Amino acid sequence: MRLPRPFYRLPVRFDAERLLAEVARLPASAWAPHPNEIEGNSSVRLISVDGGENDGVAGRMLPTPHLLAAPYIRQVLASFGVVWSRSRLMRLAPGADVPLHADIGYHWFSRVRVHIPVQTHPDVAFFCGDERVHMAAGEAWLFDNWRLHRVENQTAVERIHL
Repeated sequence: MRLPRPFYRLPVRFDAERLLAEVARLPASAWAPHPNEIEGNSSVRLISVDGGENDGVAGRMLPTPHLLAAPYIRQVLASFGVVWSRSRLMRLAPGADVPLHADIGYHWFSRVRVHIPVQTHPDVAFFCGDERVHMAAGEAWLFDNWRLHRVENQTAVERIHL
């Protein structure tokens, strides 16, 4: 969904330590490579088509076993009072980037993307349009994913976002 501005920080905060503790309990096998095979990018599927290990956007969206095992993440998602579409934990390795792109497929025509940083570093930069922001752990952000956007993690810390 096209938005008037590139970024919106929402007036809510979540317990980043509690989120990170749930993420740490996930098995290493929960992390899947990025569907476009972008080096240093991986994800844990939380809501997917039929609750399976897939990256589809067409079909019945259901929680995966990973989400069912994460009560605080479920609480965070429920606090928005909306129907969720495909949802994931996104991990960006130290020194890795998310290349410049826009999400303009049909799936995004009437949806916005929410980011909730779980683990990050002040030098991790998120670019959208002509703006650059750092999304701090525990914050919640909307951004216009129809605009060109990218992320740089030129730190020694993994960046993990819900």
